[in-house]
Amino acid sequence: MRSIFPACRLLSLSILMFLSSAVLADELSVNAGFGGQAGAGQDNWGGGLDWEFWRHARSERQFLSIGAGYTHIRTDAATNKKLSAFSLYPQLTLLANKRNAWQPYFFVRALGPTFLSSEKLGEREQGERFAFQAQVGGGLIAPSEDWFVALSYKHFSNAELFSPNDSMEIQFLVTVGKRW
Repeated sequence: MRSIFPACRLLSLSILMFLSSAVLADELSVNAGFGGQAGAGQDNWGGGLDWEFWRHARSERQFLSIGAGYTHIRTDAATNKKLSAFSLYPQLTLLANKRNAWQPYFFVRALGPTFLSSEKLGEREQGERFAFQAQVGGGLIAPSEDWFVALSYKHFSNAELFSPNDSMEIQFLVTVGKRW
C-alpha cells in the first residue's frame, strides 16, 4: 500500500466520527457549481456538503472555524469522469459591520487536508490521493445570522508534495447554509 494510505484512512475516519455526532453541529451548508478546468480542455461540475463543528470568535467581525466537507466532482472528459473528496478545513471569516439587514462577509479556507477517491479527474492527475482544499468566497448573512448564501471558488492540489500536481477545481460554487 502507498505510504500516504494510513493517513488518509485516519482522516476519513475522523470525518465520519465528526459527522456522526449531530450534537456538535453548529453550521451545515450545501453547495453546487461548475466551471472550466484551468489548464485542461474539460468542464467540471460539483456539489457537496460542509459542516462547521467548531468556531472561535476573535472579535465581533472575525471568526476562525474548523469544519469537515464532502465534495463530489464530475467532468465532461472522456475518462476519469468523477471524483469524491473528503476534507477537514480551517476557515477564516470576516464580517462587515453589523446592521439590521443582510450583512456581507468574506471567507478563506487553506491547507485543508483532503482524501481523494481517485488520483485522476479527466485530464488532471494528483501524485497521491492526498491533497489540500483551498476555497475563497463571499456572501451575505441574514439579519438573524442563522441563514447565509455565498459564491466561491474551490481548489484541490497536493501543494507540490507529490508529482504530478495538477489542480482540480470548481470555479463557480453557490452555497446555502444554516446555523443553529
